[in-house]
Amino acid sequence: MMKQRILNSKLSKDLKIPKNLQAYLLQTLSELLLEGFSIHQSLVFMRVLMRKQTTAIDYIIRQLESGISFEKSLRALGYSNSLIAQLFYAQRQGRFTESLADASKQLKEAHHYKQKLVKTLVYPLFLAVGLVGMLFAMRQFLLPQVASFISQEVYDEQYLVRVLVYFFTYLPQIFGILLAFVLIIYGGVDMYLLKQSEMRRYQILTQIPLVEKWVRSYSSYKVSKEIGHFFSGGYSIQQTLTVIVDYPIDPFLSELAIEIQERMLKGEDLAVILDELDIFTKELPLVIYQGELTSQTAQKCYLYSRKVYSDLMKDFQAKLTLVQPILFILIGMLVMSMYLLMMLPMLTMQGI
Repeated sequence: MMKQRILNSKLSKDLKIPKNLQAYLLQTLSELLLEGFSIHQSLVFMRVLMRKQTTAIDYIIRQLESGISFEKSLRALGYSNSLIAQLFYAQRQGRFTESLADASKQLKEAHHYKQKLVKTLVYPLFLAVGLVGMLFAMRQFLLPQVASFISQEVYDEQYLVRVLVYFFTYLPQIFGILLAFVLIIYGGVDMYLLKQSEMRRYQILTQIPLVEKWVRSYSSYKVSKEIGHFFSGGYSIQQTLTVIVDYPIDPFLSELAIEIQERMLKGEDLAVILDELDIFTKELPLVIYQGELTSQTAQKCYLYSRKVYSDLMKDFQAKLTLVQPILFILIGMLVMSMYLLMMLPMLTMQGI
């Protein structure tokens, strides 16, 4: 039994495709399909191009031979549920090959922003870790010697002296409490959100100022993109909702479709429903309303999805530029505290 678990764990690990190659697989498959290859022929050729991922590609081929669709086999390879849903619905719309290229582009953009985030944070974080290590070293070796130069009278009279001594004396406890506080808050929020439905999670997150704009933009992007693609494929709103409900690949879209279906049966308009749910941008209901008036819902939703996604990525990049200054301010404060501790004997002798 234990041996089988180890083998299953190793197989699961071998199936995972690195993030930087996930986009390459989808893009190349899209190009091969456009050239007239079948999905099976394309995957066989991919075994030559991606020799280190032959286990994963063989897994997809076996899944296809057993009757499981291509996009569903991607889950074991590390692809996100959102992307799998995107490919599944695209296949229903008759635009599978195009969707492969779109998904590849999204993965490349996400990987690009992730690399940018790492580059932005790696230097200040490395510097911060080094300084924290120095702080602990100073507490261990320098603080006892500094404290021996400070008289009780100076210690009682000078507030700065007491703050510095307390800070370095209780440094482990301070860091421990801060770390525990962050972990407790994160764990509590995570457990609370896991107990909620997908729709409720979005509604909760839109109440948090720091992420509200991102959540609204992302949910609007997902919904406008799917509406645009379904409508361009000749689907009505009722047919679109039925497909999403009957094939609940994406939990958020499925819950949203059920909510919309129930309220439309009561005679409510789609644009009004989206506005009252209060998890989308204010522009999305207007885009859909204008599209319905001019019979251009597909084009306008698709264009809006591209715009809101582009704006989301630009805003995320702009916020990244604020991270470094904040980290450097914190690092500067640590450096100042170290400098003051080293100068403490001289300052106390001069009476501060």
